[in-house]
Amino acid sequence: MFGFAKMFLSVSAIGMPVDHSKEAADVAAAYFEGVLSDLLKFGGALVTRIKPLQRSPEFATAVFDKLAVILASKYAAQELDYETADWLANEFEGDLVSLLISMWPKGDSDLYPELWLEVYEAFDAGEFDHFGRSSDPIAEFTDPQISEFLVKDR
Repeated sequence: MFGFAKMFLSVSAIGMPVDHSKEAADVAAAYFEGVLSDLLKFGGALVTRIKPLQRSPEFATAVFDKLAVILASKYAAQELDYETADWLANEFEGDLVSLLISMWPKGDSDLYPELWLEVYEAFDAGEFDHFGRSSDPIAEFTDPQISEFLVKDR
């Protein structure tokens, strides 16, 4: 299998493909709400939040791609302001890096949540003025990239 479908499938003990889409969406939603709750209560996320994502590289990839849609959707619906959404994106990216190190210590996997990367980079683009070229990088870069992502990837 190639491309997008590969991210959501792994192989069962008897060699049959297993679709993680629904379960990944459920885990992504719970993970999102847990990290957001931690942010509001403690100002940071509990390190144990990442454990359900450690099942397999394919499952973690599927969860992060679902997480991308959740974060982008909540931001676009104005349920999250930019600062909160950006904080969450950075927190999730840190967790992803931890997962990559623990599951792929030699960096020998080509699995990476492509949808997640798109959303993360959109929020990252709003963090700076692009070397003096933008007075409002959120409106100029983040907002259009998130809108484009949601139209294309939903």
